[in-house]
Amino acid sequence: MKVRYKITLAFIFLTTILLLSLCFFTYYNTAQQQERDFNKMLNNRAHTISSLLLSSKFYDYKFLSEVDSATRNLLFAENINVFNVRNERVYHFARNASDTINIPVQLIQQARIEKKIIQTVGNKKTLAIYNSDPDYPIVVIVSANDENGRQKLSALKHNLTYGFLVGVLLSFIFGWFFSNSILRPLIQINNRVDKISASNFEERLPVKHLKDEWNKLAQTFNSLLSRLRESFELQGRFIANASHELSTPLTSVSNQIDVVLRKERSKEEYLHVLRSVKTDVQHMSALTQQLLDIARTSSGGAIQTENLRVDELLMELPAMMKKIDSTYAVSVFFDELPDEESYCLVNGNYALLLAAFKNITENGCKYSPNQHVKISLSFIENKIVILFSNLSTILDSAEIENIFQPFQRGSNATNIKGYGLGLSLTRRIILLHKGEVKAELSKDQNIMISVILKSVLLK
Repeated sequence: MKVRYKITLAFIFLTTILLLSLCFFTYYNTAQQQERDFNKMLNNRAHTISSLLLSSKFYDYKFLSEVDSATRNLLFAENINVFNVRNERVYHFARNASDTINIPVQLIQQARIEKKIIQTVGNKKTLAIYNSDPDYPIVVIVSANDENGRQKLSALKHNLTYGFLVGVLLSFIFGWFFSNSILRPLIQINNRVDKISASNFEERLPVKHLKDEWNKLAQTFNSLLSRLRESFELQGRFIANASHELSTPLTSVSNQIDVVLRKERSKEEYLHVLRSVKTDVQHMSALTQQLLDIARTSSGGAIQTENLRVDELLMELPAMMKKIDSTYAVSVFFDELPDEESYCLVNGNYALLLAAFKNITENGCKYSPNQHVKISLSFIENKIVILFSNLSTILDSAEIENIFQPFQRGSNATNIKGYGLGLSLTRRIILLHKGEVKAELSKDQNIMISVILKSVLLK
């Protein structure tokens, strides 16, 4: 079901409940008030009869009957009965014989006890009062139908029914227009978004200076579009750079083979070309492996993890760097290690974390003038902080900001082989372990890369 229909139905439902409650409240209160008014009329009529009888010295019932017969404002189907102390009916008046009802003795006796009582006898509302005059105690009983009240309530019921139906119809009409007005901005947003594709990411949704949910949604969409545009641009640059990096050694291999095939060569020349081709193939293999590693860490799939001691991982780095280049130097410094081993443990993948630390360290040694990297390990608020620092005299703050982008190489890497993928892979690995990594340039021209990981205590 469309949201428009849901809003309209909800509007109708709420309006219906409100109208029903209002109609019931109105009808109930009117009926109660009408009943009170009719009871008051019965009471006044009974007291009037009692006063007329007791004020007449000789209790002239004939005179009272003539008065009642001449009265125009009688109650509908009125029936009057007066009983003496012996429960004998001493007076009776009914305009029509059909209005006469039989009064039970229990009602007369109960009236003497309670002084005043209201009951329904037959189909008439009956009120009985007891006048305890010492000379002539009597029970006056007045019965009648509230035909006027019934007609008023019937008319009210019809009016409320018609009003209710009209109200439901109006609620449907207003609910439909209300839902349209509410959803109109969303429909406009949907229409604009449908027109946006990869070729026109510059399109943006209009944002008004109103602090409502629709403008917030439009702002969120615009922010999403900006991120998507950046992602597509980054993807395009990544593909272009990867193609360039792969095409360079392939072109070199092809050119070398073409040169060799032009004429017969000596054994030494063939060996020289084969060694050069092998070097280019190794470069392509390394580049391909790094691209595969980036794809694997970007897939978001599950990785096998275990509890690892970070200090032991860092202690492997000096020997690894020596194997890569004997001139590389790594110094590892530990702050005071915590007594609890859990503070030193991180839940992660051994190969990936070691590769991330190796990439940072190798980059530092490769591009540092003195080929020396300092590593410090500290523990702050149950978090493991690893700081890699090395000297750099060329990189500036602008290059530092983009240091983790794929194929991003600094101005100090002009004459050094590399692909600019190591730190990008490192960042993805650290994020995969729900950690943080950032780089900054200190005042003394040291590049400092900090890695923050959560100890197993925070898992």
